[in-house]
Amino acid sequence: MRADPPPDSGLVRDLVRIGRSLAGDSCPPGDPCVLSGRADGLVVRIDDVVVKAHAHETDPQDLRTRLKLAASPQLRSALLSPLAIPPPRAPLPWRPAPPDNMPSGGAQLGTALEDAQAGLALEVRGRLITAWPAGVPVSPDDPDAAPWEEAATLLARLHATALAAVAPAGRLPHAGAPGRVARAMARLRAAGRTPAGIAVEEAFARLAPPASGGTAAPPDGSGAGGARWRGERSDVLVHGDFHLGQVVRLPDARTAGDTMAGAPERREAPPGDPGGPGAGGFRLIDIDDLGVGDPAWDLARPAALYAAGLLPPEAWWRFLSAYRAAGGCAVPAEGDPWPALDAAARALAVQSAALAVAAASRDGRPLDEVETALVDTCRRMVRVGAPPML
Repeated sequence: MRADPPPDSGLVRDLVRIGRSLAGDSCPPGDPCVLSGRADGLVVRIDDVVVKAHAHETDPQDLRTRLKLAASPQLRSALLSPLAIPPPRAPLPWRPAPPDNMPSGGAQLGTALEDAQAGLALEVRGRLITAWPAGVPVSPDDPDAAPWEEAATLLARLHATALAAVAPAGRLPHAGAPGRVARAMARLRAAGRTPAGIAVEEAFARLAPPASGGTAAPPDGSGAGGARWRGERSDVLVHGDFHLGQVVRLPDARTAGDTMAGAPERREAPPGDPGGPGAGGFRLIDIDDLGVGDPAWDLARPAALYAAGLLPPEAWWRFLSAYRAAGGCAVPAEGDPWPALDAAARALAVQSAALAVAAASRDGRPLDEVETALVDTCRRMVRVGAPPML
């Protein structure tokens, strides 16, 4: 299979122009950095601003709701807040994204927004565009310094959100985690049939329905092949795609609560911020799957990596202990966490393995060591009814 095509150069230029308009005079000359050129999200960094073109299939109303959540005062200590995008100073093929009471698509997309969240999204070349403060990503070269405790605290804060306070009207999108599993399987099937792919398919077939994109748990509360399904919760605000790549640290002079048009206001991080006063703070990024769902999904990827032998036990227990200490609701405060995490962790193991096999097939190469470990985990899930390592 061929690699993904390069990003649309015209769209990249438009994102750069938006980013430069936000960075203002502080933006030095030089080339912007394309952080991600995938079809499901083009991301460009210009100085201290990141501009994202969301996937073509992004629902405008769901994105609007998620942006409002990220910009709300109640969530500023957990989520990175978006930057407002000012009206264009030069002609661009853009227009404001539609207000909440308008259908997606159609000629009325150009209607100006009039509510307090106006300017958090634009439509450019048929893509919804958002802008964000640039943060410092977690370094993959220093796993011992990974901010597992800070990430766990952010998730616990997010999961503790009072939904009535952030969505008084009651309408919130569903978290996107189960759908990500189904999309990963679609990519695997498109890559062609291989022995590794067959192993992943067999593990997928044994997932409990909610974890595999279905809508109901088995009547006896268990999944096929022994997965213990506790019942899908839908009363918690969850990230929907948590991994350490979704955590950034903001520099000392930047906070996550700024949504002003133009360059973000420079000020110290608030007291109590992860990382300490004056040291900046950590925030969760990427709201594309933010919504109501089961908080177990947000712990599932680290749990799956631990079960696959890819996350050291010390790191897993740092993460789990910090989450519990912060009052996280996804697992009991003490005792065995696995009954709460089992089904979602299995699903994330399958999702990760499916994407790994699809990527290897696309590149025409054998599986590497990490990818092989993920496929082997799927094989163990098929052979035994208990969790892969616990």
